[in-house]
Amino acid sequence: MAEVTRKELILALIGAGDHPRLSGLDLNGLDMSELDLRGVVLRKAKLSGADLSVSDLSSADLTSAVLTDANLSRANLAGTNLSSANLSGARLNEANLTTAILSSANLSGAQMTFVKLSEAIMSATYLRGANLNGANLTFAKLHEAVLSGVNLSGADLSGADLRGADLSGANLTFANFGGADLGGVKLKDADLSGANLRGIYWSGAELTDVTLTGTLMPDGTKHD
Repeated sequence: MAEVTRKELILALIGAGDHPRLSGLDLNGLDMSELDLRGVVLRKAKLSGADLSVSDLSSADLTSAVLTDANLSRANLAGTNLSSANLSGARLNEANLTTAILSSANLSGAQMTFVKLSEAIMSATYLRGANLNGANLTFAKLHEAVLSGVNLSGADLSGADLRGADLSGANLTFANFGGADLGGVKLKDADLSGANLRGIYWSGAELTDVTLTGTLMPDGTKHD
């Protein structure tokens, strides 16, 4: 149960000015949908099951916040700091996380279809079993990220840094990796059918039992 009501929160925000501080608050299950929360400081806040859909959290600080099973669909999180936040099971479908910081965050099992993560910093981010179908991860920094069992079908990862990432068992069908750095990446049992690998760097990648049917290879040839 949240410490405050939606009305109390709105009144607090009105009088708080820029970068309102709500660190550590218990906002579990609260309806915060469609609110203007730009620049809000919610460090270590408890937001499990909260409804933040279509809210504007751009440039907010959600470091170490707990957002398990929260609804962030179509929310604006551009430039938001979510380092070490727990977003397991959260819904982020069509959310804007362009240039967001998600280092060491937990997004296991999260629903992130068509999410925008262009240039996001996701070093050591845990995304096991997440659904990122159609996601935009162009030039995202995914160094050492755990993406085992994820659905990245049709996703755009062109120019992304995936060095040392774990993509074992991932669905990468028709994904675009053009020009990405996959050095040392784990691709065991991954399905890359129809994917674009043209111009990638993947020295030291683990390719055991990888499916490459119709894949456009780094040299521009198509795999049978």
